[in-house]
Amino acid sequence: PETQRSLEVSSMKLQSLQLLPEEDRATLHQQKVESQASYQHKLQSSQEAQQRQAVLVRKLQAKHWIKYSVFLFKGPLTHRWEAKEEDSLEKALVQLEEEQQRCENLAETNVLLREHLDKANEVNAALREDIRKLTADWTRAQDELELKKSEWHAEREIFEGYLQGEHNRLLSLWRQVVTFRRYFLEMKTATDRDLSELKAEQMKLSGSILVNCLQLNSGTQLWESSTLGRPALKDHIQQNHARSQEVEKEINWKDQEAISLKVKGDIEKEELQERVLELSALLLQSQKQNKEKEKTMKTLSNTVEILVRENCCLRKQLNVHRLDLICLFSRSHHKKRAAFSV
Repeated sequence: PETQRSLEVSSMKLQSLQLLPEEDRATLHQQKVESQASYQHKLQSSQEAQQRQAVLVRKLQAKHWIKYSVFLFKGPLTHRWEAKEEDSLEKALVQLEEEQQRCENLAETNVLLREHLDKANEVNAALREDIRKLTADWTRAQDELELKKSEWHAEREIFEGYLQGEHNRLLSLWRQVVTFRRYFLEMKTATDRDLSELKAEQMKLSGSILVNCLQLNSGTQLWESSTLGRPALKDHIQQNHARSQEVEKEINWKDQEAISLKVKGDIEKEELQERVLELSALLLQSQKQNKEKEKTMKTLSNTVEILVRENCCLRKQLNVHRLDLICLFSRSHHKKRAAFSV
């Protein structure tokens, strides 16, 4: 039953050792070494006692055979000497039987200790192999965790740099849009002002043309009603007609200039509107990209928080299992010591 309990405890230790850190594994290894040394010392003590008992048995047997041979060769001795020898012989036989019984008990104890030692060696070998595998797995897990942490930090730095660059680019684009809009409004205001001035000048020229036309009509009527022999009046009428033609040409030129300015302003207005639409589309696209990047950053932050919580839970479980395993190993060690002392 004691062996079965020790095997159960060993199996429990094998199951729990997979969650121990390096310090507790060293403590357990030290306790195993001490236990094995204790077993070796007890086994050596039993072997020495058995050897001493065997020497004593051989001495007693030799003494008995010597006395028996003396009795055979020399014949009977005195009654007193025989009585003493019989008493000593009986005592020696009793002592011999006691020593033989003790030797048999020690032999059984020696066999039992050998069996326990073999089983303990097997369990220790299995524990060493499990500790080696557990150490390799623990080291590999730590390396993978460090690699993932370094990759995550690198990705985070890259993403933060990209996000900062996109933010700066968006700010620069927005400044360009604001500057372009201000320039467009200034150009529109200047164009409207020039068109208003042209319209006022055109109205003024139209009024002067109308006045000149009325004067020309009145002069023509006066000329028709008067005598044809007045050359001065005729010259005056011709001058007025030439002046009216010049004014009409100037009005036509102003009209053409106003039309060309209006067409040019419309073209520039359309170009500015197209540019504004293009910049607005770029702004919307940049805003969408920034929203997607913010979602990705939020997802990465949530993933990191989940990993941190899982790591904390795993560390708590490791500490609990470590304490349980230390308690189990201590109880098993005390039970084995008590069994061997008994």
